[in-house]
Amino acid sequence: KSKVSQEEAFQRLSPAENGVLGVFAGAFEVTCLQPVLYCKNASQQKLKLVFDPRIMYRGLTMSITNMAVLTGLQFPLTGLVTRALTGGQTRRLTDGEMISSSFYGGALSGIACAPMELVMIQQQRFGGNILETTKRIYSSFGVSKFSRGLVSSSVREGIFCAGYLGLAPAVTRGLSESYNYSEPAARVLGAIVAGIISSTLSHPFDTIKTCMQGDLEQTTYKGMRQTGTTLYQEGVTRIYRGWGWRTGRTVVGIFILNLGKSLFAP
Repeated sequence: KSKVSQEEAFQRLSPAENGVLGVFAGAFEVTCLQPVLYCKNASQQKLKLVFDPRIMYRGLTMSITNMAVLTGLQFPLTGLVTRALTGGQTRRLTDGEMISSSFYGGALSGIACAPMELVMIQQQRFGGNILETTKRIYSSFGVSKFSRGLVSSSVREGIFCAGYLGLAPAVTRGLSESYNYSEPAARVLGAIVAGIISSTLSHPFDTIKTCMQGDLEQTTYKGMRQTGTTLYQEGVTRIYRGWGWRTGRTVVGIFILNLGKSLFAP
């Protein structure tokens, strides 16, 4: 199949087919990279890294659920936004159309992301299974606490999705068509470029979200604006703490997600 026909085939997937594709790609990605996610979260909260698989894989079930739901939403939501942009026509998308449709699809998925990541972060900090942690949060803080970090989550997911479903395919296509790179080399470079750019732009929002969700008592971190101000007062390095772990995961994750999309789309 040509690259154009692959792109058009992806556009022709139904929302349900896009959703199934996203679920499997997301679940596989996070299962491989859960230890990196643990290191990123611990670094952002200034917690000691413990290289014990029993600690590093805490919250894995919620992590898989979170990522599977996210990509299971991001694939079809991006597809729906794409159809709105093209008027339902199947055609070659511009780079700007791929990136913008992916951003909006990702931002919408942040609504589901925030409560699941809150439970996972609380598990990583204090242990306990999903039900115990959910019950503890609800009984101690009420149902409204599950929306903590929602805005920063949506912004982060918008930028991340724009990276893996928009920028990475655009870079890969450009390198392959304009510079005659082989498809594997173009995919790797596309993942690296998109991973570094999307991680750098979204990391402040990710740090704010992680710190807010790790501090449910609001001892240090209160609202989004106050949390951002507090972190920036500690220096730029504080807001970018954990950047290396997250960028590494994002680069590999983008490669896995786009490879899955290419392999399993008709």
